Amino acid sequence: MKKLILTVFLTTSLLILAEQGMAQDRNFGIGAQVTSPAGITMKGWVSETGALASVFSFNLSENASSFYLHLDYQDHKIYDDLNWEFGYLSYYYGGGVRYIWREIGLDDSFFALRLPAGLNANFTELPVEFYMEIAPTFEVVPDFNFGFAGGFGFRYFLN
Repeated sequence: MKKLILTVFLTTSLLILAEQGMAQDRNFGIGAQVTSPAGITMKGWVSETGALASVFSFNLSENASSFYLHLDYQDHKIYDDLNWEFGYLSYYYGGGVRYIWREIGLDDSFFALRLPAGLNANFTELPVEFYMEIAPTFEVVPDFNFGFAGGFGFRYFLN
């Protein structure tokens, strides 16, 4: 449980620090992601095109508690060809890590490398972002395994 609390604290601290070095008009966003994994999502900009994004979720039950966290660095590119008055589209790609802890039996900790890529829809007048992403995932602990994760979500930016 101490590892879980420390992991959440460190992730939150990194995202808050990332907000302070922001060179964008949107600093720190928080929202929700659905599908796999479903949870709370946060994003903080570290440069004009770079951001740290994470999703975390947890389940506390008597027989099978679990915790999920991923943290990604994303490099963003804006679609310049679209001339929308209400916003813009951007795409991103990057790398990150995933950690899953399950209190279920044999293997209770899973660590993986992620390669996320996705699309963002940003609005000019509203501090809201909608996104979808897919991430090939290379699990390295406890055994090597390959899979995909992805999701749809939104973030509200606190300026």
